[in-house]
Amino acid sequence: NSGPIIVFGLSAVYGDPAAAPASVLQNLIYVSPVFPLVLGLLAVARLKIGNVNICASIGFSGKTLPRDMLVGAIAGIVSVGIAVTSLRIAAHYVDVPPMHLLPPPVHLYFMTIGALVPGVCEELFFRGMMMKVGIRLPRVAIIVLTAIAFSVWHIGTPAYLPHTFLLGLIFGVLANATGRLAPSMIAHTIANAGMGLLLLSGFNIAGQ
Repeated sequence: NSGPIIVFGLSAVYGDPAAAPASVLQNLIYVSPVFPLVLGLLAVARLKIGNVNICASIGFSGKTLPRDMLVGAIAGIVSVGIAVTSLRIAAHYVDVPPMHLLPPPVHLYFMTIGALVPGVCEELFFRGMMMKVGIRLPRVAIIVLTAIAFSVWHIGTPAYLPHTFLLGLIFGVLANATGRLAPSMIAHTIANAGMGLLLLSGFNIAGQ
């Protein structure tokens, strides 16, 4: 519902979204990390209510961080390959947004803030909060369910549904196998940043 929310916000400020200055409309894409940030804040609140130690759940420690970084980096690179392959297949059936045509500052933004905020906040929500809430379910079931939820979160762009489901499975397996969110956060962030780097280079992911 990000689209309707943005339209509502523009209507509240300008009366008519079409009346918004061109500079505002051109820069709306920069507000996209606000939505995963909201997920992250909801996850933190819910985990706090459940007396969950969030720092321990993430697992950023000197003992585990080197291994988590390595595992996360490998998973992130694999995730980029899966995303590109999936989008190229999807391009035969649905429209894939021509993200490579966006200006370089946008890609730089999505390689940094736009990669880190979703990488941390979405993992806190889907692999952190949701896995804790569903802890009594079989592990396979909760990994699949959180992957579905992660995919549905991206339903605004239908072409993203297949690869976000597959990436959700990868991130869920990482979180379940290690008992920490750090590997999936790192993998998620690297996957987002890697896609941004490809787009910055002018790479047409849809292959058209």
